[in-house]
Amino acid sequence: MHAVIVDTTLTTPPTGGAQTFLVELCRALVLMDWQISVVTQPGPENAIVHSLRKGGAEVHDNIWRPAHLPEERGRALAAWVNSEKPDVYVVSISPDSGWLALPSLDPGIPTVSIAHNDVGAFYEPLNYYHLFIDAAVGVSETIHRKIIEQCNIAPERATHIPYGVNSLALAEVDQILEKRVGREVLRICYLGRLAQHQKRVLEFVPLAAELVKSNVAFELHLIGDGSERKELETQFRDLGLDDRVTLWGWLSPQDIAAKLVEMDAFVLLSDHEGLPVALLEAMAHSLVPIVTNIESGNTQVVQDGQNGFVVPVGDLKLVVDRLKQLDENRDLLLRMRRAAWQTSQKFSCARMVERYLTCFAEVKMNTRDREHRSDVHYPYPPMPSCRSRYPFWLRKLKARFLNHSETPDLQPRTLF
Repeated sequence: MHAVIVDTTLTTPPTGGAQTFLVELCRALVLMDWQISVVTQPGPENAIVHSLRKGGAEVHDNIWRPAHLPEERGRALAAWVNSEKPDVYVVSISPDSGWLALPSLDPGIPTVSIAHNDVGAFYEPLNYYHLFIDAAVGVSETIHRKIIEQCNIAPERATHIPYGVNSLALAEVDQILEKRVGREVLRICYLGRLAQHQKRVLEFVPLAAELVKSNVAFELHLIGDGSERKELETQFRDLGLDDRVTLWGWLSPQDIAAKLVEMDAFVLLSDHEGLPVALLEAMAHSLVPIVTNIESGNTQVVQDGQNGFVVPVGDLKLVVDRLKQLDENRDLLLRMRRAAWQTSQKFSCARMVERYLTCFAEVKMNTRDREHRSDVHYPYPPMPSCRSRYPFWLRKLKARFLNHSETPDLQPRTLF
């Protein structure tokens, strides 16, 4: 069996769970004798590419040239995929190329898309190319529902596949919690991109200041990197909090796991998410999650007052109150840590891989019965975000002049 998976953002930081989940998925499929071909493009960050190759996946970053326009990249990708004749073609994350290739693919190749976040950057391309997608995956219950409601995907073609993470064993959790008894300092962590957009990481500064005022003995550990790192360092230093706060930068998966077992609580202040891999990882290491009440992801996993706490977006006072509650009631802390770990067992890598295998098998079996493709009319124009009022020759001249690759992001780009 052969799967082609497209993610053109793998090499452009900051990356997150929507990219790193591929490492575990591809490694497991390779161990089952699958041939895995991951399509991306050159970029400054190669850690995920290295991990994919180490796990046995092929990574192709030379299918198109730097001066190619998006529609040329789409055609080049389709030609390459058609020559490979894979058993399934998967659009994971791609602002343009992965979607633009769809109308030119051999109709016999089963197609799957994955929506990783509760934003238009995932819904809009899927809605436009829904006739070419045999199965649409949503990583959260909310995204799965919106795929059906907003993207013209029939319920039988939509599937919910949560991320899977590696977890501590129960014996390891027991050992950690036994050692935790008597520790005076509450260790709080955040894992992810240091970005204000979506993640709201600058709120950790007033949060830390309020914890000091509330006489909570704490350490705050921020694991990750991003555009706000220098600003965070400056603000923590100016408020005299740098002795309580550590910014670790990006760590290897092994170092992240080693750091998480030292923590007590995980705080996520985001205003939107898909299904946060960092949240699942934290709970799998028995951390109590304190997360925001947003539509997708968080409340699928965290039940307020049972295995963590849910707070309104921006309500830092309530976050402080919840952390103070954990600090003052260590029995509650230990009980909720165990409950968080128990919840995480529903989100194992093995379950994720099993669900993708089922999805791939079903789309391959149903390729002969595709009523949803009966309305396709060719030539199929590019999605609106990838159109331009400028003529091809002028755009091509500009691309050759600039002679550099498109910088990937989550928003599809216009052709000029």
